[in-house]
Amino acid sequence: MAAADPHEPWFLRPLGPVENNPTALRLILGGKLRELRIAAGLEPADVDSRLGFSRSKTSRIELGRHGCKRADALALLRLYGVEGEERAGEFMRLLEQSHRPDWWRSYSDVLSDFFTPLVALEGAAERIRTYEPFYVPGLLQTPAYTHAVIKAGPGGLPARDAIRRVELRQERQRQLDLPDAPRLWAIIDESVLLRAVGGREVMRSQLEHLLKMMERPRVTLQVAPLDVSGAIGIGTGVTFLRFALGDLKDAVYLEHLTDSTFSQKPGVVEEYRDMLDRLGACALTPVESAKVLRGRLEALSTP
Repeated sequence: MAAADPHEPWFLRPLGPVENNPTALRLILGGKLRELRIAAGLEPADVDSRLGFSRSKTSRIELGRHGCKRADALALLRLYGVEGEERAGEFMRLLEQSHRPDWWRSYSDVLSDFFTPLVALEGAAERIRTYEPFYVPGLLQTPAYTHAVIKAGPGGLPARDAIRRVELRQERQRQLDLPDAPRLWAIIDESVLLRAVGGREVMRSQLEHLLKMMERPRVTLQVAPLDVSGAIGIGTGVTFLRFALGDLKDAVYLEHLTDSTFSQKPGVVEEYRDMLDRLGACALTPVESAKVLRGRLEALSTP
């Protein structure tokens, strides 16, 4: 069994905002344990058997689906030939941070399982790219607009749940105010601007908010004319996450009517990244998009 190099650094550079994201840390640390296991020539079942783990526990830890206890981590590191506080210290420090509760767990009462992966990881991204064919992207919505979108959705949520979902969206947006916030590149279908969601006043305030957000250096907004979005044919809401660290794979989130797909499969991610590239190249420039927003705002302001 090949032992890991005791002098090899765990990480080549600081993790940055990822250190404040327990979900991202669990994924990264699980990936490191997987690398060590493969280098040691072991299968997950071998590790489960040698350490007395329940079936598939090793695989769940490596996938970030199972919180890794300190004792389990130390046992795994010893099995893989990693000894000494100097070598394991950084890993164990990050492991402790991965045990902190994620901020979004306080909204678990209104957070759908299919939406959780996006909410959990978007704050750790270096760049967020999103296209919305029906509504203003969630990270750019005003509270009133969000409430109107929720009310228009299927199911007829109780008033309390609707308020909680608005609060959740506002908390997600606050991540854009942090010093190391992700860069946001949003493309909105032109048809979104033609729908007065929530009424004229709500839409006017929403357009004013978009123009204000466009002044931020880390926010880019483009409008995709109807003929352009129709030619590219994405047809659904898409969010692409790119992480600064190679330890986290790019991801894509596809939103459907009643569920969604979250994937880190390279083929799927590359396909939608390419579609976003083509859409961005054909969409209006940010300057042109701002003119369209102002024109629509003026139209809504006319009695």
